[in-house]
Parts: sequence; C-alpha cells; structure tokens
Amino acid sequence: MKDKIQDIDWALSRIKVSNDGKDWRKTIDDVFDESTLRNLQQLFSRGVIATLENIIATGKEANVFRAKTFDGRNRAVKIYRLNTATFRKLNRYIDGDPRFKNSGNSHRDRVFTWAQKEYKNLHAMKAAGAQVPKPYHVHKNMVVMQYIGWRYKPYPPIKEVPPKDPNNFLRMLIESIKAYRSKKLSHGDLSEYNILNVREKPYIIDVGQTVSEGHPMYDELHERDMENMYRYWKKRVKDIKKEEFYE
Repeated sequence: MKDKIQDIDWALSRIKVSNDGKDWRKTIDDVFDESTLRNLQQLFSRGVIATLENIIATGKEANVFRAKTFDGRNRAVKIYRLNTATFRKLNRYIDGDPRFKNSGNSHRDRVFTWAQKEYKNLHAMKAAGAQVPKPYHVHKNMVVMQYIGWRYKPYPPIKEVPPKDPNNFLRMLIESIKAYRSKKLSHGDLSEYNILNVREKPYIIDVGQTVSEGHPMYDELHERDMENMYRYWKKRVKDIKKEEFYE
C-alpha cells in the first residue's frame, strides 16, 4: 500500500497542468483515478514522457494532454477515462474486427482494447503514408503520439479554420484517404472536426473507431465518411463530384 501511495504521489508531482480552481479538481476527479495514476507512473518511470503539461482537448471518452519528454520534445497523450467514460457505442466497433477477437468483456478491458485499437490504427495509417499523428507508445488506457501543434497550442480542426486553398487541401486529404484505404481500413468518424489544418496541410485524427476489412460495418462506415466529406467540401470546391471520394 505504501509503495502504491508513493507511486501515485510521484505521478501527481509530474502533472504540471494548472492546479488552480475547480477545473483542476474536476480534471483530477474525472481523469486521474488511482488506476490511471499508476498507469501514468509507468510512462514516467519507463522514460516515455517526463511531465504532463496543458490540456489539449476534452472529449466524451478521453482527455488529450501535451506532454514533455526527458529531452524536451512535445508529445500528445490521450487518456481514456476509466470511471466517467460511457463508451456506449464502443462494443460495435470492437466486435467483428478480426484484429481484436480476444479483447475481454469487462468495461476496463474494453477501454484498454480501444487504446490498443487507436494505436494500431495510427501505426497502420502512418505506414501507408496517410497524414496522421505518429504513434509512439500505448499502455493500458493511454496512447502517446506525435503532438500536432506549435508550442502549447494545438493546430485547429478545419471546422474552426478552413483551408485558404481548399482545392489543394482536398487533393492532399484524398491522398491520405486513399493511403489508409490501401490498408483496408475505414475511419468511421471522418468529418471537419477530425481533420486538422496544419499550416494548410490536412492531418487526420481520432482513429479509435477505425475498423478493418472483415468488420460488418466496414463498408457502411466508409460510405458515411465519404458522405460527410462530400457534404463539407461541395460548399468549398467548385464542381466537385461525389465520385472523386470513391476513386
């Protein structure tokens, strides 16, 4: 018990996120439960990261933090919440994916599988040439990946900052889509919220729900993604045809 307390205290000492006010207390309560703090301590002790800095994003199931490595490099750490995340639709993205046949049935097992799933999807997409964050490490409910931002500020999604040259941006985006499709993957949630504008270049994020060929929703999810893309881009690129997203 004493060792566990020491591990948790040591992990807390390396979290540099602002500790002022109710927001900090809520973050601690929602994200950093005892199990997550022990998992985080493993990332610190293995030298994967040195500190957690500021919060980048807060979603329904996870929080994303900017972290620092021991040599001063930025990383993004996505922490899936073990106690407060519901993952109501999680099972349908895992069940049927031939890569995760023995994932366990408990809620915690499913969350750990989801983190593994995001890591593997990023790895496969990156290897295919798609513009996605480079994955570095996965442990339990945490994924460590490339930080897509400048200093403490992440690059925005195209929902917030549309590209200045939509034709060229879309051309590069379609190249990334073709790249991950060559690995027989369907993103599953591709929209203007999950495409970052990185100095006028697209980066695709949030690939936890991505499924591989053989999953019963493989075709359906890709069809939905391309409908989303056509809906968004037809307002910005003149004379675009829906077929261009399926070539």
